[in-house]
Amino acid sequence: MSLNEICELGVIGLTSLGQSLAAHHAIKKRRVCVYDYDDPSFAPQVIKEFRTSIEQDDDINDDDDPALNTTRPSRCMVPSNSIKEFATIISTPRKIIIFGTHDDDKKFDDIWNELRVNLTRGDMVLRWGEEEGSMMTYPSDQNNLQFYTESIVGNLSKLQAEPLGISLLEMVKLEQDRAAIIRESDIQDTFVVGGPEDAYEQLRLYASPFALIGHVGSSAACAHYARMVQRAVEFGMAQCLAEGCDLLKKAALYENQDVGRTLTKWQEGGMISSYLVEISSKIYYKRDGITKKGHVIDHIVDSIDLNGSDTWFSLEATKLGVPAPTITAALEARFLSNMKEERVDASSILGAPEGADTPSVMKDQISEDLQGAIYSAWTCVVAEGLSIFVAAAEVGQWEVNLVECLRLWNLPASFLNSDMLDKMYSALTESQGNMQHVLLLPSTSAQLQATHMSWRRIVTLCFASAIPCPCLGASLTYYDSYRSKILPSGLIRAQRDFFGGYGYNRFNEEGWYTSCWVQEHTDGLKRATKKLEKGSNDEPKKKKKRKTK
Repeated sequence: MSLNEICELGVIGLTSLGQSLAAHHAIKKRRVCVYDYDDPSFAPQVIKEFRTSIEQDDDINDDDDPALNTTRPSRCMVPSNSIKEFATIISTPRKIIIFGTHDDDKKFDDIWNELRVNLTRGDMVLRWGEEEGSMMTYPSDQNNLQFYTESIVGNLSKLQAEPLGISLLEMVKLEQDRAAIIRESDIQDTFVVGGPEDAYEQLRLYASPFALIGHVGSSAACAHYARMVQRAVEFGMAQCLAEGCDLLKKAALYENQDVGRTLTKWQEGGMISSYLVEISSKIYYKRDGITKKGHVIDHIVDSIDLNGSDTWFSLEATKLGVPAPTITAALEARFLSNMKEERVDASSILGAPEGADTPSVMKDQISEDLQGAIYSAWTCVVAEGLSIFVAAAEVGQWEVNLVECLRLWNLPASFLNSDMLDKMYSALTESQGNMQHVLLLPSTSAQLQATHMSWRRIVTLCFASAIPCPCLGASLTYYDSYRSKILPSGLIRAQRDFFGGYGYNRFNEEGWYTSCWVQEHTDGLKRATKKLEKGSNDEPKKKKKRKTK
C-alpha cells in the first residue's frame, strides 16, 4: 500500500454518528478507514453511498493523476474487511475512535481483544460515549452511570494498554436539559473525557466537531468519577434550594406564587441566579391540570426513590476519609423522604413549637438572608465534591483537571449552570488549577465572609421554627469545623484513653502518652510495672535451666 493510501484516522462502528464523523473528515480531505464490527460487509455499502453523494462536488476528474485521486473527498473514506486489515491501513501512531459500544462492555472487550494485538506503542483508542439520548424515557436517572472501578476501559487501560504504551480513553456523556434539546435541535452533546492528556489533544481534532468535550483526568476512570461527583453535587444543590423554599412557605407563610415571585427576583439579579432557580420559579407557578385545584408542586409525593448509584459518592467519601457532610445530608434527606408513613405517624406524636414559641420573622429579611445562606451552602457542596475528586486522584495517582470539570458542569443546559459556579470557575482558573481547597480561594473565602451571618440567621430560624434544614445546617457546620483551629476531638481521645488506655499525642511534644486519670489507673500501672519487673528477674533463672546440646 502506498503512502498516499494510508489513513490518518480509523473509525470502528458505523452507527449514524460513526458514519457522520467519518464523512465529515473525509470531506475535509482527511483519509479515514472505516470498519463495522457487527457486519464487515456494511462498510462498503456506507462508502458507496458516501461516494455517490459527494462525487459531484469533487474537483478532480477520473482521468487526472491517479495519485491525486486519494485526496479527493469521495476517495478519503476507505473500507476494511477485518480489524487486522484496518490496523494496517492507518498511519502510526494510530488514532482510532470506537462507536456503538457505550452500553455494551462485552462488545467493546471483544473489539479490543482483536484490536490490541495489531497495535503498537504510541497508538491511541477512544471509546465514544452515549450517542443517542433517552431524554423521554422514564426513569432516566441511571443513564450512562457506571462506578469508576467497574469501567472496562479504565481496567483494560491499566492492565493491558499502558504496559504496551497504548493510550485508551473514554468519553462519558453529561445530562442536559430536555427542553433545551428540543428548543435547540443543533445543541451538542457534552462529554467528559478520561485518559492520557497528550492522546486527548491529538484526538480532540476529530471528536470536537460532534461534541463539546473536555479532558478531566489522566485515567479513563476519571470520566466516570467526574460524572459521579457532578451527580452528587446536583442533588446537594437541589436539596439546599428545596429547604430554602420550604422555609419561605412555613416560616414566612408564602403561597406558591409568592415563592415563585421570589425565585424570579433572585434569578433576575440575585447572587444565586441559576438554571435551578429559574426552573424552580416556573415549577411554583405551574397550576395543576388534573385536579384543576392548586399547583402541581402540592400534588407531588414528597418521597424520592433511590438507586445504588445515589450512595456511591458518600461511600467514596467514607472510604477516602474526606468529609462531605452536606452531600451526605442530602442523601440522608432522601432516606427520610422514603419513610413517608412513619413521618405521618410521627407528626401527630412528636411535638413542635407553636404560637408564642414560634419566633417572629420579617419576610423581607428572610428572603434577603436566604439567598446568602443558599449561596454559601452551594459553595460547600461544590467544595466537598471537588475535595473528594482530589483525594481519589491522590490514591489513584491520577492527574485531574478541576477547572475543566467546572467548565463542563456550568455549560448552558446543565443542571448546575449558575453564576456561583461561574465565579468559582474563574477563581480556580486564576489559581491555575491549584489543588488547594476551594473554600480557601481568595474570592470564594471573601464571599463566604460576606454571607456567613445571613447563613447563621437562616439556620437558627429553621431550628427555632422546627423546620428541617439538613443541608443548610450541615454546610454551616462543615464551614465552621473547617475554619476551626481547635476542635473538641481532644476530649474524645481523652475519654478513650480513660476507658481503655489507648493513648494520645500532645501538642509540640514527641512520643505517645497515656494518663492515670484516677487512682485505680495509678494502682493498675504499679501492678503492671511490678509484674514486668518480676518477669525480667525470673528470665535469667529460666535460661539457666535450659539444656544445651
